[in-house]
Amino acid sequence: MFYCSPFLIETICKIMSTKTSSYQYDLLDERVQDEEFKRLQRQASGLLQIENRIWSEIGFFPGATVLDVGCGSGMVTQALAECVYPGHVVGVDVSEALIERGQQAYRKTWKNSDEQRTRYFRLRQGDAYNLPFPANSFDVVHARFVMQHLSEPTQALKEIRRVLKPDGLVCLIDVDKGWSGLYPEPETSTELDEAIIQKQLSQGGDPWVGRKLSWHLNNTGFSKSKTDIKLVDSDQIGFSKFLEMLAFGKCNKGGSDEISTLREKAQPDIADLMNSPYVWSGFALFVATGRK
Repeated sequence: MFYCSPFLIETICKIMSTKTSSYQYDLLDERVQDEEFKRLQRQASGLLQIENRIWSEIGFFPGATVLDVGCGSGMVTQALAECVYPGHVVGVDVSEALIERGQQAYRKTWKNSDEQRTRYFRLRQGDAYNLPFPANSFDVVHARFVMQHLSEPTQALKEIRRVLKPDGLVCLIDVDKGWSGLYPEPETSTELDEAIIQKQLSQGGDPWVGRKLSWHLNNTGFSKSKTDIKLVDSDQIGFSKFLEMLAFGKCNKGGSDEISTLREKAQPDIADLMNSPYVWSGFALFVATGRK
């Protein structure tokens, strides 16, 4: 009979219960980190007009205290600060490297801007599963493109609920693979997409999280949970800008030789679509809200 020591059993249980994310910026090499930071900025810039309308429709209000979970480059956090000024906005991200790059990128912005306004915007390192804030700290918690990467979204939402003030608002914005498309789509692009999906699943992520957001909110004790959908497509923003927002599987933790090979085959085929008389690509932004 195979014998497993109590110590080994405890170690295995800890590994199996570890909360993970399918996006880990700190595991990328420095060159890829630089490329990814620029992509995050392009993505934020490309969607900012749409997201500003979302925040307005939801009811983000001047003077609100806002937590931006998974803030990435910090560009969206800065836009949130403009939206709720003179409120206070804090962006947190688990990646120390991302936070450092974000602080460097916006240090110039802060110097060249009205000092009074920039006092209300800051970035700091923080884990969605263990937010470094007291209970009842924020009027609004915003999490954009975060839930798709979390192996235990309910645990993160419990933390979000903890730091929200009574009747505080949560806003989750994410995507769903069932609501995205490209036409015409090269076979190499389809193969790459399928490989990225499998990689994300193997790392605890959920490519179909969009449709589940309000379900997660409801199951975590939030009230008035609902989902709205906003279409983003190449007719709105242009196909070239659309492509600039995509990561093509570069950011899945641990890397993948298979994905790298498929990406090298697919990217020229996708780029060739720029010469087509017409090409369409799009996805849906799932916007889920709830109250504490």
